[in-house]
Amino acid sequence: MAEINLTTPQKILAAFAIILTDLAARALLDKTLALAGDPQTIALWAQLQSIVELVSVVSMTGVLTGLTVMLAQVKEASEEPVLLRYALRLSLATSLPIAILVALTSPSLAAWLTQGRLSASLFSLAALIGCVTLLPATLNAYWLGKHQQQRMFQLALLTSLVLLAVALGAWLRLPISNLLFIQALMVALLGVITWNILRKKLPLEHVQNNASEHPNKLAQFVPVGLAIGIMSPVSMLLMRGILAQTLSWQDAGIMQALWRSTEWITATAAGVFSLIFLPRLSRTFGTDRFRLEIARSGWMVLIPTGCLLLIIYFNQQALLATLYDARFTVSNATAAWFMLGCWMRIASWVFLFGLFAAHRTKLIIVGELFSLPLYALLLWLFSNGMTLERAAFLSLVSYVTYFTFNAAALLNFTGKPKSILSDARSIP
Repeated sequence: MAEINLTTPQKILAAFAIILTDLAARALLDKTLALAGDPQTIALWAQLQSIVELVSVVSMTGVLTGLTVMLAQVKEASEEPVLLRYALRLSLATSLPIAILVALTSPSLAAWLTQGRLSASLFSLAALIGCVTLLPATLNAYWLGKHQQQRMFQLALLTSLVLLAVALGAWLRLPISNLLFIQALMVALLGVITWNILRKKLPLEHVQNNASEHPNKLAQFVPVGLAIGIMSPVSMLLMRGILAQTLSWQDAGIMQALWRSTEWITATAAGVFSLIFLPRLSRTFGTDRFRLEIARSGWMVLIPTGCLLLIIYFNQQALLATLYDARFTVSNATAAWFMLGCWMRIASWVFLFGLFAAHRTKLIIVGELFSLPLYALLLWLFSNGMTLERAAFLSLVSYVTYFTFNAAALLNFTGKPKSILSDARSIP
């Protein structure tokens, strides 16, 4: 297969444009929610979005990540549409049962996770939004596997219209229930558009060539998606719920705002790993270049993100006031612990994406227990006398543990761990 230049300036610029487009749209929505409401509004809206993620992310981090990895590794172009068909079917089969379960248990979830502040019907609607979100997510994963970041940017612009429409509704001071209906309508329209694109890329039903190994290989990513896609959103739901019970919904909203303010760094780092380095790692796995790509990703991401997190720390009060308003404030100690935890989270992703490229799905599943689920557990264990400062410190503890596991898992699997980081200095 001919060598493909995966890091042309155009592709790198497109990758950053995708990331920043999403972040800017989310920041605008958060700002509008803060001005129209209060920290509690931020926290409750985040609870609904975690339900959306609970349904969609089980496929996005599992099957659809597998689709990207396998598309980057296929040797015959004729296998690509077959892979796409399997991925669509498997994504629906993975997410639909979760959505049905959420809908059936929505009365209990609404009472437990929001203390009755949101209705059960909103939880069911959020689950439906999560299912429809799979269509643009599948197209996005397909284009990523084919290194078509420019087309992904066009899709990101279209997707941002969903958040902008919700922001407009918030500016008009519509209640959260109406905002979720606006999101549902916009996502449905986006789903129709992306489905029309996807079906043109699908093979005819009878064209099932000899790529019978594809379903089994994609299925290996399902447990990963279930682990990350369930544990991460559920952990976020529990995290906000625990903080609301031990402190208040106001404090839960402030912690959510701090989390979102650092997403300008963490989401950009995740986007760089996903949009730039995951295809490279997938393509070089099994060769000597694999360790060099791991090292390259570490040095290229960790140094600038560390500097940027320091800048956020020294300006965190002004940043929170800008992104939200003056009611959103935390102590310097809270900000320091949280920023350091964010940096360790990014560092853990260096090795996580290496594990994805290596198809080490079982190790990814085990490691996921040491990230957000561990954080939620620590918040529960140390809930007596909880403060925002303690909550931020516990996030650092959980991500140090997550980093340690991922690093050990990948280095022990690939072998020759002694020089993996020093090799980065020799990369052109």
